[in-house]
Formats: sequence, structure tokens, C-alpha cells
Amino acid sequence: MTTHSENTAAINFPIDKVHEALSNKAYWEYEAAHINDEPGEVNEFSAEPIKAVLFELLPKAALPEAVRGMVSQDLKLKRVVEFGPVAGDVSTGTVHAEVKGAPVKFDAEAKLTGQGDKTELFADVAVEVAIPMMGAVLEPKVAEWVEEFLTREASLIEKFISDNQ
Repeated sequence: MTTHSENTAAINFPIDKVHEALSNKAYWEYEAAHINDEPGEVNEFSAEPIKAVLFELLPKAALPEAVRGMVSQDLKLKRVVEFGPVAGDVSTGTVHAEVKGAPVKFDAEAKLTGQGDKTELFADVAVEVAIPMMGAVLEPKVAEWVEEFLTREASLIEKFISDNQ
């Protein structure tokens, strides 16, 4: 079974500034260092089109309580984020993430939409936890975590742009 959710976060900068930040490897290094309690790393990056492959560590303590009892250690996450060019105040992309050693993955269709001096970050997320009889219980918890993650990501984009203007 797969759980779907739609998530939106606001970034208080115009889309050209947001896209410029995402086109910069320094931004992804900043995000990898600050998005979770444990710093991650940028494994691969290209600017045109944007593609960032991130290796991150998800501390067991940061996981939803229902998931913590099922894992013995921190989880390693591989996340691939891609965005195309801005056309008509919109940039579309995808996010794919898998947890190493666990049957958990999420995919998202992502969209940045310029709204004057602000940008909306939208993600249509599909979360799959392939554990018989438990997946349907855990997927909504993972989807909640993904929503919180998206909000943190929007805040980091804002801070990076603000600090690097």
C-alpha cells in the first residue's frame, strides 16, 4: 500500500532567487549540513538541470515513535532531488528517497511556483513502507515526517538566500 499526501511550504523570496539557490552546490552542502541533526553530504551535483544526490543520516530519535521500535540504529537515506528550468514562473521536479536497509521509500512530484516576491514549494508525495501488516500503519507517520522535512527545507532555502545575497 502507498500513502499519498500533498504538502505546501512558502519561501519568502521570488522564484528566480530560489531557483538560483537550488542551482548552487553551496546551497545543497548547506542543506545537507543543517536539514537533520546529523550532517549529511552531497554525493553528486549538477546545475543545469538541477540534480542533487544527498546521503543523509536520520537519527533514530528523530523518527516517528511508531517506527523507532522497529529499527535498531540510525537510518541512512539516499535522496535525489531534480528541478528543471523556470518557465512561466514555474519549475517542476522530482524527489526520490530510499532508506538503506529498510523497506521505506518516498517519491514526490515537486513544483516551485513564483507568486511575486514569494515562491510556493509544492510536493505531491507517495510514501511506501513495504512491511506486511505494518506498512499501512507506518506510512502516515512517515508522510507526516516528510511534511515537516519540507517545511524545514523551505526555511533553509530562505536562510541560505538571506545569508548569501
